[in-house]
Amino acid sequence: MKRLMIYLAACLCCLTMAAQKFGVARFRVMPNDISAYIHPVRDLNGEACALIKVVGSKDFAFSTPLGIVKRVDEVGEVWLYVPHGTRLLTVKHPRWGVLRDYCLDPAAESRLTYELVLAEPLPDADGWGVPFPEMHPVAVWRVASDIPQPEPVSWKARRAKEPWRMVALVGTGISDGVSAGLRLGVMRRHGAYVYGQTNFTSLPSTVGTCDDEGYTADGSLPYYTGRTEDARWLLTAGAMHRLFGTFYLYEGLGYGKRTLVWQTIEDTYLRHAPRSVEGLSAELGAMYRWRMLMLSAGVTTIAADWWEMNVGIGISF
Repeated sequence: MKRLMIYLAACLCCLTMAAQKFGVARFRVMPNDISAYIHPVRDLNGEACALIKVVGSKDFAFSTPLGIVKRVDEVGEVWLYVPHGTRLLTVKHPRWGVLRDYCLDPAAESRLTYELVLAEPLPDADGWGVPFPEMHPVAVWRVASDIPQPEPVSWKARRAKEPWRMVALVGTGISDGVSAGLRLGVMRRHGAYVYGQTNFTSLPSTVGTCDDEGYTADGSLPYYTGRTEDARWLLTAGAMHRLFGTFYLYEGLGYGKRTLVWQTIEDTYLRHAPRSVEGLSAELGAMYRWRMLMLSAGVTTIAADWWEMNVGIGISF
């Protein structure tokens, strides 16, 4: 009889312990919450983490196969910063047991914020709590049904809106001579800019043209001093894009002109036609941002005939 009583007590204890469990009411992405973007926490690889805001008791402990980068106990919720690509989350409680390898759908994405609502047991007469989902029916329906549920999230989660940034860079062209440029733009993940570049050279008036051999249009060959002057300018407008992290791409179209003149011994000038060009200008390049510092490098062309490398430095704020 004594053994039977011990056996029944052990079974009752096991059933009670098995019943002390909790559940997940919902998990959803919050595309309008930019907490993870404004104040990013980075993992060991330097990549910005995803942020999971867990609504529940601070007695819960959490773990993932990729680790928890940082935990912050806020009022009424716990903020978990997890690495990009985290899909499984284990939740533990000292009294209510373990919810192991809960599948996050969709998987956590860098710089996005998510909400995880835990359904905790309600206290019973003994103060131990009624297990989920056997808690009070009103509480169950309040958590599971009365709260408006979000629309199903597709496999490609919507990105959080990035804040507006102003971009201002000064640059220089690298070719036969030095030229200066200014780039101004505004963007979020994508944006627009304008760019102007010139070498600030004013050319004298020309009396004609010449070819590579120095011959004029009428076939004569004047004597030259060997002095040449070069004037060029271009103006473009285009788009900027943040590819990943702090790397950016830009491309633009516009109009430009480059003129080269040769001086003769009579102190007159002839325009060197083969290397003077005017027409559609285009540019393509990349930018890198470190905090507020912005660096750029690219190439510009006028009518696909005149090419020039350019580099720049500026700020983004």
